[in-house]
Amino acid sequence: MARAATMRVGAQPTRTRQSTRTRQSAGDRRKSILAAAQKVFLERGYAQASIDAVVELAGGSKATVYQQFGNKEGLLGALVAEGAEELAHLVHALPLDGALEESLRAFGRGYLNLIMRPDRLALFRLTIGECGRVPEVGDAFYRTGPQTVAKYMTEFFRGVAAAGLIETTDPERTAHQFIHGLRGDVYLQALLNPTRRPTESEFSKHIDFVVETFLDGARPAWGLTELKPRRI
Repeated sequence: MARAATMRVGAQPTRTRQSTRTRQSAGDRRKSILAAAQKVFLERGYAQASIDAVVELAGGSKATVYQQFGNKEGLLGALVAEGAEELAHLVHALPLDGALEESLRAFGRGYLNLIMRPDRLALFRLTIGECGRVPEVGDAFYRTGPQTVAKYMTEFFRGVAAAGLIETTDPERTAHQFIHGLRGDVYLQALLNPTRRPTESEFSKHIDFVVETFLDGARPAWGLTELKPRRI
């Protein structure tokens, strides 16, 4: 009996290792499906893309795709949401301890580095090209990307306003204003010309200007004397 009990106890780690491998395999499968979906979307366009084409490229079954993502719109939403999740981690790491200027610079650099990656630019061009014919494409992109990021920044600005670091009667509009300022002309140029990417110096000057201009208007009157001289 003691020997049988020992064998049963010894078998438990084996089941744990197997379940871990299963979970890892499921994560890898999801990544493979999304990578295949992005390739199919960008090569064929949303309207001409199909779940069959995604499965053919990624392997597996249509049932798995439908189970994890629901449909084609769900695949697009999941692709966009990946970027929003990256930014969510960045926003949640921003301190609310008074170092607001540096926090905004950190977010600005992370945000621009993400949205100006070639794959993210290509996904946005795809969305713009398709949303006139297939409105749900634009809706899925906005809900899972820009709207989600704006919600994270809204909560951030609500927190810094409560701490007295900025003045705003509408944290949501404040978030949108700051995000739109960050995109600015540098994003539009890269969007319209795939060969055009700002230099590191241009990036830094753009972020510094946006952050300092934003804080000029948002800081409480008592904090204006603490502003640093503007960089030239």
